[in-house]
Amino acid sequence: MRLLCIAALAAGTAFAGQASAAVNLLANGSFETGDFTGWSYAGVTPTGFPAAVLNYNSASGYPTGAFGEAIPPDDTSSPSPDAVGDHAAYFVADGATETLSQSVFLTAGQYTIGFSVYVPLNGFGNPGNATFTGSVAGVNLANFTVDASTPQQWMHFAGVANIAADGFYDTSFLYNSAPGAAGDFVVDRAYIVAGDVTGGIPEPGTWALMILGFGGAGAMLRMSRRRTAWA
Repeated sequence: MRLLCIAALAAGTAFAGQASAAVNLLANGSFETGDFTGWSYAGVTPTGFPAAVLNYNSASGYPTGAFGEAIPPDDTSSPSPDAVGDHAAYFVADGATETLSQSVFLTAGQYTIGFSVYVPLNGFGNPGNATFTGSVAGVNLANFTVDASTPQQWMHFAGVANIAADGFYDTSFLYNSAPGAAGDFVVDRAYIVAGDVTGGIPEPGTWALMILGFGGAGAMLRMSRRRTAWA
């Protein structure tokens, strides 16, 4: 029984090790460089105010703040290996079509993917609507409007990408807004992590460790029974 407990402890340690060793395959997925380093930006903003990187808890104006509204840090339960940090991407232009994208080479396999989104109250109160579409590793995870959301609440969108063939896969955030004063979006903690880091199916190495431990436990139990019989 003692060896069985040790095996279970080792397996649990392996699971924890997998989570702590996770690496975000997206460059600058949390925008902690303070800009869009690692990302490609394309946009049409007739009235100005292209997408920018703002600071959390800042009541300053654009581009480092959300026009006086302090945006709180992402407080969602996210499997992202990145810390929350101090920055996030801010989409705010009126009558705009903007795309923030990044292409990452992935080998065939399973990946945990996701990002977080926040709708500021000042954007929610504007008369014009805006649409947000978010895709990670080619998988569409979100498509909604400001009017259909709840303001001042971080939302996390996550999923699993089953990559069938090696190649480059796109992550993109598309923002479309109505003319005039329109809604805003804040995006943070975009990630692609190899494997399932959400507590799903263990990796082959973890299964091997568990089987080895349980096998050893069985052998110890058999030896214990033999000793009892001989006594």
